[in-house]
Amino acid sequence: MLDAQEERRLIQAWQHDRDETARHQLVQAFTPLAAAMAKRFAPGTSTPDPDLLQQAHIGLLKAADRFDASQDVRFSTYAVWWVRAEIQDFRLANLSVVRRPNTASFRKAFFNLSRVEKEVGAAHPDADDNEARIAAALGLSQEKLGDIRTQLSGSDSSLNAPALEEDGEDRMALLVDPQTDVEAEVSADLDTEKLRAVIVKAMCKLPEREREIIVATYLSDPPETLEALGTRFGISKERVRQLRERGFERLRTLLRNRDLSLESFV
Repeated sequence: MLDAQEERRLIQAWQHDRDETARHQLVQAFTPLAAAMAKRFAPGTSTPDPDLLQQAHIGLLKAADRFDASQDVRFSTYAVWWVRAEIQDFRLANLSVVRRPNTASFRKAFFNLSRVEKEVGAAHPDADDNEARIAAALGLSQEKLGDIRTQLSGSDSSLNAPALEEDGEDRMALLVDPQTDVEAEVSADLDTEKLRAVIVKAMCKLPEREREIIVATYLSDPPETLEALGTRFGISKERVRQLRERGFERLRTLLRNRDLSLESFV
């Protein structure tokens, strides 16, 4: 073990002089800390997982690069944060071959769910509302907690594996190709035609000038500017904008009477 003065000497030798021997000596001295943290994230094993131990040493290296020797803090206090962060990031990245969410709520649930479940189960055995207590302890809704449980419990499997029996079709063969869903395409085309007919009828009920301004500014390619329309109609640019907004308000009213809105056509 190193005393505080020796820690600072080694850190300064590495940070100022790039003395790799000093960095090696520093990391070697804190290898027990790295091993303890690696074992903490893999309970039930007599020796730390080699991959987790490797990530723990990467955390020590990063801590050696960033530690401020002028602060009245021991290196171990600072390094433990980097070691834990590296191990946690590694575990999340290797949870599945599929990229998982990396939100704060997911990370909190991932690293605390087992502990919270044990604490709540011990305090309220056989209670019916333990799931609500667990969700509250993690700062999640019960629905969100259920989603996270599903993600954590799902295991990776190959799409080339048989879906049912050993000689059955591959799972990939059962996936639906959205490009071949003819019924959905036909239904979408019919809905689009109906909406187009509705908007055409509504546009025809607008005053001619308001209709022309809306068509010129939103439906033409390229759209006309308000200034150009003002010149055409002999009015100011601001008046053109007012007429356009009034036309839109008339459209909204006409569509609202049919339980629709302009957003239906976006």
